[in-house]
Amino acid sequence: MIADIFEEPLSMELEKVCLRPITADDADDLYDIFSDRQVMKYYDRLPMKSREESDDLAKMFMNGMTDKTMIRWGIEERSSGKLIGTCGFFCISEDDKKVEVGYELRRDRWGMGIMSEALGAIMRFIFTKTDINRVEAFVEVPNVASMRLLDKLGFVNEGTLRQYERCRNELIDVTIWSCLRSDGVY
Repeated sequence: MIADIFEEPLSMELEKVCLRPITADDADDLYDIFSDRQVMKYYDRLPMKSREESDDLAKMFMNGMTDKTMIRWGIEERSSGKLIGTCGFFCISEDDKKVEVGYELRRDRWGMGIMSEALGAIMRFIFTKTDINRVEAFVEVPNVASMRLLDKLGFVNEGTLRQYERCRNELIDVTIWSCLRSDGVY
């Protein structure tokens, strides 16, 4: 059962980062991340304009854990103790045995292998602690860096969904990626 994972210890010590549940104390760091236009360029929400928005986002992440509808880990840099991103899964379907992953990282930490390490740990968590069969990711067509990350982590590009969603006041194309338990990557 997927709901059982919410009873598991959810902190993970990795080489470069620690993954841990988001808390209200993370709101300042969340604002730094989610107010950056470059970080938010391919995100399904506009950059934050006020610190109150980051309080609401922290609450949403915490409520998702309480309600057992999502797990969103804070990516805490081991060397500095600073929250530098988040990653996790949501759209949990017990019937279809699938989840969707999402992630973002401070711009000054891009290209350091941090998200590869964090998302890889989440994939191992999903496939060892749950009976999930399918992990999905939706990526905007121009977001080449995100597609490279998913490819590196063993996801398969299943194609482009044309004008799939409304984002930033326009209909956009997204690619859908998946990793199946039977792919044997994790």
